[in-house]
Amino acid sequence: MEFGKVQYFERVETKHYREFIQAHNNCILCSSVLELRHIRTDEALEIKEEAYCPQCDLRTRAKNYTMN
Repeated sequence: MEFGKVQYFERVETKHYREFIQAHNNCILCSSVLELRHIRTDEALEIKEEAYCPQCDLRTRAKNYTMN
């Protein structure tokens, strides 16, 4: 099933799942599709992922991943 531009293989037919996907992929203020930035730091061996709204210039979430 497709929801927006991304093809999902999970169960997205239910309202609960669609709301979850909407909350994680779209800006809470203007409903624009969020863009992801990935920043790699060699010294710390980490990748920082940031989701931001290009319309509002708002960062909505950030997560650090450690490379092994």
